Amino acid sequence: MNKRTLILTLSFFTLTLIFLESCTDSGTEADTEFVDRQEQLANVGNNIIIPSYRALQEASASLDVAATAFADDPNESNLTALQNQLKPVRLAWQDANLFQFGPAESLVLRSALNTFPANTDQINSNIESGDYTLGTAENQASTGFPAVGFLLHGVGDTNQEILSAYTDNSNAANRMQYLQDNVDFILNNANAILNAWTSDDGNFIATFLSEQNSGTDVGSSLGMLVNAYILHYERFLRDVKIGIPSGVRSAGVPRASATEAFYAGYSNELAIANLQAVERVFLGTGLNGTGGTGLEENLIALDATSLSDEITAQQNEALTALQGLDDPLSSQIENNNEPVTAAFQEMQDVLVLIKADMASALGVSITFQDNDGD
Repeated sequence: MNKRTLILTLSFFTLTLIFLESCTDSGTEADTEFVDRQEQLANVGNNIIIPSYRALQEASASLDVAATAFADDPNESNLTALQNQLKPVRLAWQDANLFQFGPAESLVLRSALNTFPANTDQINSNIESGDYTLGTAENQASTGFPAVGFLLHGVGDTNQEILSAYTDNSNAANRMQYLQDNVDFILNNANAILNAWTSDDGNFIATFLSEQNSGTDVGSSLGMLVNAYILHYERFLRDVKIGIPSGVRSAGVPRASATEAFYAGYSNELAIANLQAVERVFLGTGLNGTGGTGLEENLIALDATSLSDEITAQQNEALTALQGLDDPLSSQIENNNEPVTAAFQEMQDVLVLIKADMASALGVSITFQDNDGD
């Protein structure tokens, strides 16, 4: 073999080794990211989503028991117990309402259970006629949590007056029936969504964790999760809970009565709980407080640690701003709205980070239609 042939042979051999090493390294990196995604999805599915739906179902079942006790014996003590049980259900909803994909999308769960503000004219019309179908488009704002909130807190100025609406009123029997029907409607939906996710029934958790859905493309589990997460944060936390009532997202006109729990008076507490649920998904923290793999770890695996840190810091800023507001949030808006609009801006700063930077870093396409002013 002459010198030229030897050099060419050695060069080819060297390039081949470099190519094989490159392929091996690339495959290792891809496998690492795949394992991270799988671990994150398993954690979110098993330790956040299903426990959130289970907590909603259990709280809804307790609400149903309290409603039955009130219907059987309508006295002030049973009314107070029922009012007190509504709050845990609405707080449980703040954890469950982030995951509006798969079964929740099929059930139209968010619209069915929590379209607010309550349409009190429609509620009163349904009570008077006794002719209604819960869950229809015309009854979205007269069904679910907002309707029950109005029925338990808004039909009188005191509990004595509220009790009278169920005992000494021409529509008392119909009102009681409408209350019971709405509580049953909440429980039926809570049962349906939990059953759809769990392995002993609909088993959507298997679909969510399946290998074929483990990518980042449209329709993948991560794609569905991230899109639902950002959509919820943007429209149903930032806008609906804070932006619209404060006037920032309602043409500059504050709408204090559009707060989530207007009649019960704990709207800001619900907003805080919802933002904490958003933080848990990002950090991968289980509903029971245990740590796990979340979107944060995905970013770190993709060398976007600084972005992860920035999102965590800004979420904390937004949470601090909400915690500085008072309930009833409607009174805060009417009497001192500036801190509410300031809280909105802190929440907006989070949105920029998660919708543009985080989604891009994760390789997830945003598939829902943008709102103006994002």
